[in-house]
Amino acid sequence: MAEESLVEYTRVIIREADRLTALLATMLGPGTPVRRESRNVHELLQHVLRLVAAESPDGIAIRTDYDPSLPRLKLDRDMLIQVFLNLARNAIQAMGTDGVLVMRTRVLNSFTIGGVRHRLVASIEFEDDGRGVPAELGENIFFPLVTSSDSGSGLGLPLAQELVNRHGGLIEFDSRPGRTVFQILLPIDL
Repeated sequence: MAEESLVEYTRVIIREADRLTALLATMLGPGTPVRRESRNVHELLQHVLRLVAAESPDGIAIRTDYDPSLPRLKLDRDMLIQVFLNLARNAIQAMGTDGVLVMRTRVLNSFTIGGVRHRLVASIEFEDDGRGVPAELGENIFFPLVTSSDSGSGLGLPLAQELVNRHGGLIEFDSRPGRTVFQILLPIDL
């Protein structure tokens, strides 16, 4: 590629990155309210399971491990479905054509999120047996436009993190080849 072409190509990339950043800011601006309603998280996860199962290769198995003691949570249904979809799709993409995705819930006692101690916290995990998050992406994985996928936009995890933050929660991850877990932590307000 000639130097002029490279310069123009770089300009296009920068313009697109700016456009996507502006789009993300518009979608997540302060005017977008969180519409909290009492919801059963397992019903939302089952909805997501049906969606991603229909899109997944035949070699992908999706399993659930739900804690029946998890109470209803006050959350925005649409926002959390988007979070769950982003995490489930990332997991399936990381596994390729075969693997196991486990969606797991637990209730944690006396847990701190963002410096605030909560009596009860919901843990919602997406565990896959895929290739793992590359070490060089680990610290930056929640920044916009960071992706290890050829087809990814790099917006799924930053969006998920922002939506979970709006619920007073947190997303953490632990990854190595053959096992990655993304864990959502949400306060339980009884």
